[in-house]
This record gives sequence, structure tokens and C-alpha cells, in this order.
Amino acid sequence: MRTRWPSGLMVSLLLMATACDGDPEATVDGGAVEDTGAADSAPADAATAADQATPQPDAGPPEDLGPDATPIAPDQGPADAAPPMDAGDPCAPPGAPTPRAAVLPLGETLFFDGDDYLVAFDDGLSCPITVTAPAGATAEVIDGARLTPDVPGDWVLARAGVALTLTVQADFLNADTFQNYNYTPATPLALLDGDAPELLVVSPPSNAVQRVALRADGVDAGTLIPTGSWPTGVAVWPGSGYAVVTQTGRDSLGFLDLATNRIADAIRVGDEPAGVVVQGDVAFVTLSGEDAVARIDLVAREVTGRLPTGRDPRAMALSPDGDTLYVASLNSSNAHRFGLSGQPTEPELQRDLTVIDVPAFEVRQTVPELGTIIRGLYAAPDGRVIAGVSHSHNDTPQVDAEAEPHTHGLAVVRFGADGTAEVTQHSLDTQGPAPSPFTLAATPAGDQLVVSLSAGKALLLLDAETLAIEARLTTGHDPRGLAFAAGRVWTTAWLDNQVEGHAIPPVLGAGPVTAAIGRDPTPPDVKAGQRIFNDATFSRYGAFSCNNCHIDGLTDGLVWDLLVDGEVNTLAFRNVAGTDPFLWGGQLPTLFDFSREVLRLVGGNATGAQMEQLTLYMQSITAPPNPYAGPGGRLTAAAERGKALFDGAAGCAACHSGPLFTNRETVDGKTAGTQTDVPALIGVYDTAPYGRRAQWRTLGDMLDFALVYTQAEPLDDGARADLLAYLQQLPGDALWLNASRPLSGADHVWVQSPIELTFSHQLAPGQAGAFQLLTDDGPVPGAWTVRGRVARFTPSEGLPHDTAFRVEVAAPLAGALGQAMRTPL
Repeated sequence: MRTRWPSGLMVSLLLMATACDGDPEATVDGGAVEDTGAADSAPADAATAADQATPQPDAGPPEDLGPDATPIAPDQGPADAAPPMDAGDPCAPPGAPTPRAAVLPLGETLFFDGDDYLVAFDDGLSCPITVTAPAGATAEVIDGARLTPDVPGDWVLARAGVALTLTVQADFLNADTFQNYNYTPATPLALLDGDAPELLVVSPPSNAVQRVALRADGVDAGTLIPTGSWPTGVAVWPGSGYAVVTQTGRDSLGFLDLATNRIADAIRVGDEPAGVVVQGDVAFVTLSGEDAVARIDLVAREVTGRLPTGRDPRAMALSPDGDTLYVASLNSSNAHRFGLSGQPTEPELQRDLTVIDVPAFEVRQTVPELGTIIRGLYAAPDGRVIAGVSHSHNDTPQVDAEAEPHTHGLAVVRFGADGTAEVTQHSLDTQGPAPSPFTLAATPAGDQLVVSLSAGKALLLLDAETLAIEARLTTGHDPRGLAFAAGRVWTTAWLDNQVEGHAIPPVLGAGPVTAAIGRDPTPPDVKAGQRIFNDATFSRYGAFSCNNCHIDGLTDGLVWDLLVDGEVNTLAFRNVAGTDPFLWGGQLPTLFDFSREVLRLVGGNATGAQMEQLTLYMQSITAPPNPYAGPGGRLTAAAERGKALFDGAAGCAACHSGPLFTNRETVDGKTAGTQTDVPALIGVYDTAPYGRRAQWRTLGDMLDFALVYTQAEPLDDGARADLLAYLQQLPGDALWLNASRPLSGADHVWVQSPIELTFSHQLAPGQAGAFQLLTDDGPVPGAWTVRGRVARFTPSEGLPHDTAFRVEVAAPLAGALGQAMRTPL
């Protein structure tokens, strides 16, 4: 189970005694400008950073929080009431515990048994943690194991030899701290019934849920509630005064107190929770990173069961009687996963729909071949289960926009008395393309079925019985979620950060009522590129978007015959910046060239500015904290042994070298008869299937081939397991380049173009001296500044034309938690 950063947050575990008190953008000698939130005497290398994360008993007393601070100890009252500790007890605090500092966005829950925020306590001890809260705080430590700070200010957590000051901020996120994990809404709306109906709406990049008041004549955005990182689903817990929120970026389920408008608690539930439905006092949550669904007892606040599903589950539906739960695989099987080869899809992937007996909580059956991508489910009163599907036609030679690579519709499943399932397909493309059907819901009268088209910027109104299209309503970008209140159907055009209400039945000439939601820190050009990526109108006939193949920036797992590469496995875009050249054969020098070819492939007519926006979005997508690694990305003992093999006897590092674990070259032999660009390995655990032609379904399969390819000495089972553990835990505590402007490898650059590098984590202070802009004549006059994750260069004078420039970054470069880029860039 992973312990995640929120989007943009990087904890600074630096000595408080060295904290910088000045202007956050004050220039220091030598032209370097440093970020606030950490010391300007921070380590210049990873070893020093790691030393600073180790308790130093003589570092001085913790900061005095003042007379209004309230001490809290888990389950034992005030801190001064705790029993004295034996002098030989390893949990006994020294006379002067080492102070540490961190920044925490409001709405996050701290998990005392291991947490990225609490990596200062990652010492193997199980001592109790005492908490000193700021004035006005009411949050309590729950079960001695977790705490959700409820007010901004300084919270001091102390244990053994460490005193950690967490500065809780209500407005931490900005463009320089934002990290694009690229999680997208699964169940984004929940309706609060009452005299004045309200919606709860998730805003994933804002780390927030918005309360929205609904009226027949309009809509008003109310309180914006900070939540844990990247919320993607919300549901009301009836009769409790709470809603529950899937905090995908923290692998947790948050409990939202509707009276206080704050997250009061959260529990860990599994890897990448997404969709959520509630029945009584039980919640069911899809775990998209585990291919599973979890059952949660909301009263006890614990996971009480977990069942396997198809790949990457998101959508769920309960039968009207509540006895059956249907779970759809988003990235589903395909009748021709291997494209033109005719090789059959593996049986493990033939689980499109998982049918679960709710009272027994066991899998009753699975149903194959609903569609390639399944985004929505609806369980009808007549027993039908209706899925919103997209079909990928990757068995077509030389695929392009003219080849109709994607079609869309509804898969209707009827179950016989003996449990057998009959699947019929119903096209939605009869009155024009209906790209990416997402949420399905019946109107209150039950006579119509509403379908949101996430890539089509529309809602379809269908006859509930015949499924014939009766109307199409235009929406903003990527409508997801449906709710009915105040005479309207409500959805969230989440890429426009707005809620929309459309009259039902439609009123001729009347548009929707709208309200802005969230506080989105995404840089504007990145957000514009994300809209392009998810917008089918950029394809020639409006039938599909980039997201149809590169699902949420990852992969559909299919082999396509396209471009100049021939038959190839769909590439993931996560951490794609800095891995030039591009395509499986390495034919394209820059990511901009790749963006241009992608848009050409779909028949898009984009401007140069739009291609640049698409490029900036693609290179912004970064790997989330790894579910296999420990807090702060620390490698396990097995992975440390695997790293030694990777760098040594196994021979992997000969090709997979550098900050992104690729030497950026092409090699012979990985796929017979072809030159293959060496793929990067950051986050490789999450990019299956593997190989140019998807020939390896699992990471273990790929490893076995790689050991033959490198001609390594045979490994025993223990050594192989260690090497696999290392691959699974990449990036571990690595620091890598996430994005650059200008693009790496660009031959022609405007001399007034911004010069900036964006890294995977917030940089430790004291790093500006590691950066240089150079020509063949030496360094270019100017100053580097560091703010959050971004290093920027400002020249002292205009840059000359007809000149070759390069940026060099010295190693090791340190992140705020001691992450390190260990080789020069």
C-alpha cells in the first residue's frame, strides 16, 4: 500500500535552526535564488540530506509554540500526563530532541505507522507519538494511529529523539508545487437531499470537494472543503452526517463531516481507490491499482473484505434490491489485443464485468467481451446491466483517422435464470460520434437514460427501454457524474472546473446554469493541453481522443499498426519528458514532434500553440509515490539487494542508466528484427504489458527475458525476487526531471523562450548552484532561481541567435526529503 504525497506537496525534513526567514525569492550571492520552506544551508548531496533525516540529539530544542498550544498524546490525555520512561528505553526522549520541519496541506490525514509526511519517524520504532496542536484545534488522535489536523498552523509531533513541526496550510498548492498524478474523476457527484438540495463535487487537482447549492433557476458554489490528495469519488453515508471521499493520491477513504465541512478522519483502503458506492453502513470502493474491490465497515472504519476484479476497475452499480454489485474493468480485455497477429487475449484479461454477491461478499461470476474500455455502469429495474463502452479496432492495418479505430456504444447484459449472461451491443454512433460514454443514470421518472460523453462534450438522452437517442445536450469539457434535482440533470465538466445543470426535458434555446468549482493549481497551458488530450473534436471526425489509447496518460494494453513503427504496444506518457528520442524505434527527436504525429494520426487540425500545449500536458504527467516502496520512497532490504544486482551482475544498468533509467539509445534484439528505443523504468510497475509488441504481460516475464538478453549469470529464485522487488519499487527515492522548457533535444528554439526545468519532487534549498546554461564559450550570464519543483534561468541580457545552448545539472541533486538525482543531467 502506497503512502502518497498530495499533488504538489514535498516535505522538507531540514533542521529548523537553519530555516530561512527572508523573502522567498531573494537573490543570494552567485545569482542563485532559493525557495522558502526549508533551510538555505540544506545539503548539496544526497548523503548529507539523508544524514539530516536522522535524529541529531544535539540539534537544539524544538520551536516554542507559545502559551496557547495544546498538547495531545494518543489515548492518554495531555502530554505531561504520560508516565516517565526508563532511561534505557529506546523510546525515551533525549533532553533535546532533534527538530524537523514539514508542510502539510489542510485536509490530509497522518498515518503514524508509516507516512511520507512522517518519514522523520521512519526509524523502526513503535513508540507513541505525542501531538501539540495550535490554538483552536479540536482534532484528536484516533486509535493511537492517525490524526487529521483541522486548523492551519504549526502542529508539533514528537517521538523518541525527533520533534517534527508540521506547518498546516490551507492554500499550499500553486503552479510550482503542483504535481500531475493525472487521476481523473470516477464517481464525482453526490446529492445531499433536503429542503435545499446540494451537490458534493470532487475537484481532483484542487485536493478538494465543493459544496454546491442547487436551484431551479440557478446554482451557487458554496464551501470548498480541503481533502486528501486527488479525490476522485464521493458518496453520502445516509443518516450519519458524513460523506466518504476516495483519496486516490493517498490510498485512503476520507470521512467528510458535513456539519463542520472538514475531513475528520481517513483510513487506508488499498492502492488507488477510485469509485465508491454506499449501502447502509457499508462502502464498496474500487482499487484501480490492485484490480480489486474493497468492502469497508463505515462504523468500525475498517476494511472487512477484498475481492479480485478485472483490470483497473472504476465503475460500479448496485442492483435495485442491493443484493448484487457489478464492477467494470476500465482497461478491459479485447478480442484482438495483439492486433493483426491473431494471437488470443490471455484468459486473465477476460473479466470485463465482475458480478459480486453482496450478502456473502464473493464473486458470483465474470462476464467477458463487453468492450475494450468500460467507463460506466447502470443496473436497470428490469434486470438489465448496461455498460458504456468503447471498442478499439486495433486489428486494422495502418490505423489512422480514416480507419475508424474507435466506436462507442452500450453493452447490454441480460442474466438467465441459470446465471448465464447474454451480451448484446447497441451503437451510440448512429446520429454522429458518441465518444467515451462515461456515466449512465435513469431520470427520476425512469423513462429516459442519460449518458455523459466524456470525450464528446455532451449528454445523450435515450429512451430507457429501446435505448434510442432522443436528444443531445452540449456540455463543457469531459462531463462526468450525473445527478437529478431542481428539475435539472447535473454534471461536472471537470476539465473546465465547473458544474452544469441542464433542464429536463430540454428547453429550446436555453443553455445550462453553471458554477465554477475548485481552486485548480494546474498551469494554464498544461490544463489547455489536457483538454486537447481528452477532446474527441480534435480527431478528424470527432470520434475519439488521445485518451482512448493512452488512458489517463498510461496505456490501453493493445498492439496497433500505426505511424512508422509498425505493430507496437501503446506507449505510456507518464514521465515521458527527457526520454527522447520517441516512438518505439526512436524516430522522433522531441516530444513536440511526438505531439504533432499523434495529432496527425487522429486527423487533428491543431495550431502550433495547441501542439505546444499538448506537449506540456504530456510531459507534466508524473509517477505517483510507489505502492511497493516504503515512506519517502525508501527501498526495502530486498530491493536494496536487487539494486546491487541491477547495477552489477545482472547488467541492466548498461542500458537503463541515468535519472530516468534509460540511456536514450536504440538497441538490437529486444524485439526480433527491429531497433528498439530503450524504455525508461520510472514507475515501470504500472505500465504493463511490456515490450514493443506487448509480448510480456507481467514485469516478471519481462525480467526473465532481460536476464537472457544481458547474458547475465543465472540467478537463483531469491536473487531474482530481489531484482524484481527493485524494479517494482522504482523510482524509490530517485529524483528525476519531469518536464523542461525548451524541450530536450530541440534543434530550433526561440531565444526568448522560458528556460526552466521541473523535477519530480520539491528541490531542497541550496541547489541553484547545480544548474548552468552554457554555450561552447562557457556559462551564460544570468541567475538560476529555485521555487518548489522548478528551476528557472533569467539571462542578464538577450541571448544571441545562431548559438547552441545546453543546460547542465550537476549531481547529486537533492530533493527536500533526501531524494537524489545521482548522475549528472
